[in-house]
Parts: sequence; structure tokens; C-alpha cells
Amino acid sequence: MKPDKKRKGQSEDMVNTGGAKTGWPRRSLVVTGMVSLMVSLSACGHRDAVDTVDNWYHQYQGGEIAKQRPPAPGAHGNYPRVGLTPTTTVELPSPSARQALTDKLTLQRNLSQHLAVADGPLTIAAPPPPPKPRPASTESGSSMSVVAPGQTPPANPAPGPAPMPGKQAQPAPPKATTPRTDEAPEAPLPEVTRFAPPPIKPGELPQIGDLPPVAPRFPGFDIPRDAALPDIIPPAYDLTEPHGTLIRFNQASDQMARGQDGAIGKALSGRGPHDIVYVKGFGEITSFRPSEQVLGIRLGLLRARSLAQTLILHGVAASDIRISAGALGRGARIDRSPY
Repeated sequence: MKPDKKRKGQSEDMVNTGGAKTGWPRRSLVVTGMVSLMVSLSACGHRDAVDTVDNWYHQYQGGEIAKQRPPAPGAHGNYPRVGLTPTTTVELPSPSARQALTDKLTLQRNLSQHLAVADGPLTIAAPPPPPKPRPASTESGSSMSVVAPGQTPPANPAPGPAPMPGKQAQPAPPKATTPRTDEAPEAPLPEVTRFAPPPIKPGELPQIGDLPPVAPRFPGFDIPRDAALPDIIPPAYDLTEPHGTLIRFNQASDQMARGQDGAIGKALSGRGPHDIVYVKGFGEITSFRPSEQVLGIRLGLLRARSLAQTLILHGVAASDIRISAGALGRGARIDRSPY
């Protein structure tokens, strides 16, 4: 018999697999899953694939975390222009008040630098070594006792007759000591008083307690109160900031820091063709010793010469430049008035 032709409506997969219906269910499941994924992704317009998977996991957990939260306000709006914020002006002190505060801080900084240079490095002496224990030896040279540090060694007993065997040595009677009358009596301490503030009622300010007790007085000494003590008079240092434009240099070097061309051009603005330019370099010393002062002035001269060469490159004639040096200071300065 000839094999029957495939019936009308019978799928080709059934014929190829021998009549087993295994091909079309797999394809239908894959297509259904892709369609459901596309529908779920298209339903969440503001959520990507990662957020959608997280949402599935939260739904699997259930409860309050499974609920979908609305987006934050303005999440899909345009980004604000940073140049328009803030729109209100910041309240600042007047220019004269800011300059006065700057001058005050400059004086305090210069005073601290001068005091640190005048005091020099803080040297702490090493503590003395502890005393070595000295053993007390007998005539035969054997050690009997060791004296600990800080204790007084016992006095050597005077040689005398040895006590008789069988009899106990009677202790020597204590010597009568008389109190010394030349010692000054100790100063009494001030009495301690307790202050119990009354209870504070609503709407009232707390009361301030009494002043502390007066300091004890000793014969021959007068202890003033802290409020009556005069302020310490600072040394007569020149704490004013040098005039001119500051040009920064690397530490302990005559090499100028980068980005100084703008400051040099600003210092030379408005200068005539033959106006004198004064340059002063500083050496950044750390002591008032003459030897270190010489080293600081030498570094200041090197910085002034390096800055003068830079001014020549900016069109200033070498005959119009006057250089000087100082031991204490930072970098170098340019000005059209002499230092």
C-alpha cells in the first residue's frame, strides 16, 4: 500500500516527529513569554528592565513593599539651569569692615611668625638617668641589702660586742624629739561653700551665683585678680604687610610658582616708559641668628634677581629695575615705590 498523504490541517511538525505533538507547544510558550515581557515593559513607561525585575521580586515578596510607588516630583522634568540659582544676593559686611578684618588677621599672623622666630625651636632636655642601686656590703664583701631608688640607705651599725647567746638584745630607747618652732605655719585653705540655686520658674532667667572666693594671701606676696592683670605688651616688631604685589616662589627656592604672569602684568599696568620698578625678595628665615640672617638675605637676593629677569622679558629695561632683599618674609614683591 502506498503511504497516505498528510491530511488537510495536519502540521508538518507532527509528520516530521512521527505524529508526536511536541513542536508547537514550545513555540507557543516562547512567543507567549516574549509578548508578556513586551507588554509589561511597555506598560511601565518610566521603568526600565531592571526596575521591572525588581517589581516582580517585590510582588513575589508581597506586602507593603510590593506596591508600586509614584515617581518623585519633577523626575521627568527638565534640568534646572544652575546659572539662575540662587536668585537672592548674599548679605556680606561692607568692604571697609572686610578690609579691617583682613588687616587684623594679617597682624596676628605676622606676630605669631615673629614670636616663633624669636623663640626658636623648642628643645626639651632629656631627663637624668635614675640613680643606680648601691649594695651595702660587709667587711667580707658579701652583699647584705639593696637600696631601691628614692630610699635612704640604712646607717651602718657601729661595731660593738656581740650579744651573748641565749639572751635577746634589748632595743635602744627612742630618742626624744622636740618640735621645731622656726618653721612657718602652713597657709590655710579657703573655706568651701556650697551654693544651691533656687528653682527656676517658667519665664524667668536663671540667677548667677556669687563670685569665687578670694585667693589666699601669703606674707610678702600680693596676688591680684585675673581681671586686674594688665595685658602682655607685644614686642615692638614691624607687623605691617610689605606693600606691592606678591609673587610666590617655591619653598626655599628661587624658582617662581606657576601662574604668576597675570600678577606681574597687573603690577606693571599703568607704568610709564622709564618708571622705576622696585623688586624686593625675602628669604623666609626661622631664627634671628646672624648666620641664618645672612642665608635668608642671600635667598632673597636670588629671588629678586630671578624676578628681575622675568620683568626684563616683559619689556622692562634693566636700568629701570632696583632690587633689594629682606631676611623675613615670603616670596618677592613688585612695586613702583621704594621699600
